[in-house]
Amino acid sequence: MELAGPPCIAHEAVDVLVVGIGAASPRAASVLSQALELPIETVVDALYRAPARLLAGLPGPDAARLAAIIGTLGVEVEVIPAGAPIVRSPTLDLAGELLDPARADEVGQVLGRFLGMGPQEALDLLLTPPGVILGSVTEATVRALDAALPAGSARLTASRPDEARFALFASELSSLQIGVLRPHLPVDAVVTPGGSATIFDLGRAEADLLWRRLKAPERVQVVNQAFLRFSLDLTAAPATGASAGALQALAGVPLEDYPLICNALPVTVEVGIAFDAVSARMALYAAAGLTVRAEMETFSHVGLDILSARPEALAEVGLPSPAPLSTAPMPRPRAKLLRHRLEAAGAEVLFAEPAQ
Repeated sequence: MELAGPPCIAHEAVDVLVVGIGAASPRAASVLSQALELPIETVVDALYRAPARLLAGLPGPDAARLAAIIGTLGVEVEVIPAGAPIVRSPTLDLAGELLDPARADEVGQVLGRFLGMGPQEALDLLLTPPGVILGSVTEATVRALDAALPAGSARLTASRPDEARFALFASELSSLQIGVLRPHLPVDAVVTPGGSATIFDLGRAEADLLWRRLKAPERVQVVNQAFLRFSLDLTAAPATGASAGALQALAGVPLEDYPLICNALPVTVEVGIAFDAVSARMALYAAAGLTVRAEMETFSHVGLDILSARPEALAEVGLPSPAPLSTAPMPRPRAKLLRHRLEAAGAEVLFAEPAQ
C-alpha cells in the first residue's frame, strides 16, 4: 500500500481513494462497511470499480491512519487532496477459460477466494460456457484477478458492454416470435423448422430490445461476442505443394503428418479462436491454398468413451464402474477436464462427438 499526494497536516481535509481491490477478498467489503458505517453497496462499488472515492473530507492524520488499516485487508488505497477529480474507469464484463486442466483445483481455490464462493462453484463458472465471471468491474479488478491466478492456467477476456457486439441464439420459437425476429435476420440467415436462429453483430440496445420482445428467457440467449470461441476445420487441401509448410506454420501440424491429414479430412486444426479473429485466420489459410470452415465451439457438447479405467478412478469423478462406458454429452470444457483427470489416473479415454 502506498500513500500518495502531498503531506497530510491536521487542518487539511483529504480523501481516501481506493485504487484497486488488490489482494483483498470479498469479505473486505463487509468488514469495511461495518467499520466505516458505510452502505455495503458503496464499499462494493469502490472496491470493484476502482478508482473510487471511499471516504471524503477527513483530517489528514485520520485519513492516513484509516488508509493504513484498510491496506491491511489487501485493498490498494491512496490519500489525495479533498475533492480532487477522479477519472472513473469504464466498467467491464469478464469471462474466463481454463487453459491448464492440471491446475484446475488451484484455479478454483484462487477464483473462489476472489469471488467469495467455494472452489468448485468458482471453477464451475469457467466450465460453463461462455464462462462469465464478473460484470460491471473495472480494469483494476481484472488486473488483480489475473495477477492472482497461476500463470498460464486460465485466460481472462474483458469487454466493455457499452461498446461490445452481441450474438443472439434462439431455439424452439413460436411463429409469432419468429415474426418478431425475422426483420432483424441477415439476408442469408435461416430459421430452422424447429424455430432456431442465430444473429451476430447486434448492438447492446438492439439485443436488449429483442430479448424483451421475444419473452422467452429459457429459449433465447444473448452473449457478448468477445466471449465466443471457434474452431477451424480443414476441409480441403492440395496433396502437394507449399501447403504442407503453411499448415505447419499456421497450426503446428508436422510436415510428415500432412499426407495423413489430407486423407482424414475434415480435421480440426485450431481451437479457441476469438470471434474477431476468425475471419483473419481463415484468410491466412485461404492464401495458402487450404480450405477451412469455422465452427462455434462455445456451446458445443461432447461425451467421453472410457475404454479402460480402474473402478476407484471412476468413483473419484462420480462415474459408475466398470469400464468400458460412455458418458452423456457435456459442455466441452467439462469434458476436457474430466478426460484429463481420468487419464491422470491411468484411464484410456476418447472424445465421443455427438451425432449430427
